[in-house]
Amino acid sequence: MKFLKSLLIVTTLLIMFFVNESNSQNIDYPTLKVIKPLALTLEPYGMDSPNNSIISVGFFDNYIISASVGFMEPDICVNYTNPLNFVATDNRIITGANYVYYTINGGVNWSQTTVPTSSGDPVFASDSLGNLYLAYLSNGVRIQKSTNGGVSWGAAVTIVSNASADKEWIWADRTNGPTKNNLYMAYFNATSGSQRTDFFRSTNNGASWIGPTILQATVSTNPGPNIVTDHNGKVFVFITASTGAVVKTSSDGGATFSADNQAASYIEPGVVNATTGRRCVKGNIRTNGHPQAAADLSNGPYRGNVYISYAANPPGPDNANVYVARTTNGGASWIIPVQVNDDVTTFDQWMSDVSVDDQGRVWVFWYDSRNDPANLLTEHWAAVSTNGGASFMPNFKVSSQNFNPNTVKVYQGTDHYYIGDYIGMSGRTFTSPVYCNQNNDMGNDFSAYLPDYGVSFQKATDNLSTNNISVNYIRIPMLGPYSGTVTYSATVTPAPAVGSITFTYQPSNVKVLTGTPDSLKISATTSGNCSYGTYTVTVTGAENGGPRTHKRTYTLVVGSTISGTGNNNGEVSQFNLYQNYPNPFNPVTSIEYYLPKQTMVSLKVYDLVGREVAVLANNELRQAGLNQVTFDGKELASGIYYYKISAGEFSDVKRMMLVK
Repeated sequence: MKFLKSLLIVTTLLIMFFVNESNSQNIDYPTLKVIKPLALTLEPYGMDSPNNSIISVGFFDNYIISASVGFMEPDICVNYTNPLNFVATDNRIITGANYVYYTINGGVNWSQTTVPTSSGDPVFASDSLGNLYLAYLSNGVRIQKSTNGGVSWGAAVTIVSNASADKEWIWADRTNGPTKNNLYMAYFNATSGSQRTDFFRSTNNGASWIGPTILQATVSTNPGPNIVTDHNGKVFVFITASTGAVVKTSSDGGATFSADNQAASYIEPGVVNATTGRRCVKGNIRTNGHPQAAADLSNGPYRGNVYISYAANPPGPDNANVYVARTTNGGASWIIPVQVNDDVTTFDQWMSDVSVDDQGRVWVFWYDSRNDPANLLTEHWAAVSTNGGASFMPNFKVSSQNFNPNTVKVYQGTDHYYIGDYIGMSGRTFTSPVYCNQNNDMGNDFSAYLPDYGVSFQKATDNLSTNNISVNYIRIPMLGPYSGTVTYSATVTPAPAVGSITFTYQPSNVKVLTGTPDSLKISATTSGNCSYGTYTVTVTGAENGGPRTHKRTYTLVVGSTISGTGNNNGEVSQFNLYQNYPNPFNPVTSIEYYLPKQTMVSLKVYDLVGREVAVLANNELRQAGLNQVTFDGKELASGIYYYKISAGEFSDVKRMMLVK
């Protein structure tokens, strides 16, 4: 029955694809947008207080950084001179909730300040002096500067007056060449009869502006320009065209530009709505293939690479995938794009952003519906490349809660709905994405740390008697290749009325993490007179020298006898094969097993009909204690699999589910 349902879904998608594509390949977007503010007000969702809300669902934390409902299209920017200073906002500046949020401690706390109400499309930039810039639409394009990390903003400067302005972008040159600290702005000049892409530049920190330079005299689709400079100060302006993404470059600080060069050829994502002519996903929610740009300014081997990330409609039944294209020679040529999303479904991935950190790691972030068979419920996913964009590590889910785009979408006209046209991401020592709509929260701004470590436990509930020791293991999963030192501590609530519960760690409560999932042994010891009861153990993992701190809880039951397998010193006295986690998984999961003594181990994976599909250990010597191995099912189809351990006379089998 499941197979028939899957076949029906795929068949339906194929029919929809060919019908829509055959009727719509030559239809362009309308050039003007209409944005209407939200008509209803919601209370901000969070677990703690506004501006500092931590959503501790699953293994990883998400953060609400806003204090009131906003309106999609969030952007975020790190201060180039202070990697712990970020500013963020969204289209809330249309609605009267015109706040910019800032943090000076890496997202541990966020505060807010006020900027003028405008027409939206807020974007940020940072120069090498520590100045932060905010541009937005307001009967043209205006810009404000902050010299104190976003705490306050100077008077607005008008770059251009034009009531038909749309989709502006800004950038600051942070290189050490003659154009250092130049500011650049490009926008869609949607004036009737003269729809084009215009460019402006400032050589005095935004006080005045030179332009326009007309980059494209006519456009057939909203160009959604994006700007970046490489390590030599060369300006790249990326523009959406009917053929995909084109780029124009300037080697003289934006005074003159090259002819168009094709950076990537593609069809924008989604299917064309016959009424509006717009490309849409889900329930007529508009989408686009605007390229988002980033440059490697690190001192690593890929310094100077320039990247674009975009969503596109590929050949076949899939309507939306995420890709990265790159140049390694200053834009002279562009390497064939790499698909970033690694699912094998035909479900939607769209609205991406890209950022490069100080290590030269390329981070990509997007909306993703891979986990909903109906291709509706959406999560926020990411991936990272450590080899200059040549390939990407397995995708991982950033948001701990999904959302329904059809629930949060905003009406813009007949068959025209909106959940924003971009999301943001920025960082240096770590990267912070910013996004809206998690858990169907219509407009608050959320963030996370990339990379990051999580907290979970081998046993959600543990138990022991008095004057005894109970052993648990702190599992440490990862979002991306996190490396750093984390110090762990534990507290118990309520405190025992009589006696005590104390905690020790083996080998130490200080754990050095090196980019792969790990674990740490934690032992709870009760005194002889400890009060019986059910206790909550809160384990906190605090990063040494960084902003990340994460905590989770497990339950500890103290009684007169122990229920479960154990001995007087709390160690597991028997061989044990544990359930993999996560389960279901896609495509990577962790398998753990316990050995009471050093043993030769075989661990193999089989499909439903008993065929061996993977060998994780083949009669290999393993040490006593908890052992962990990672299984990657990226080459396998979705379905039920079994993993079997043989260790001496011990043998066990467990089932796991791969869902792509």
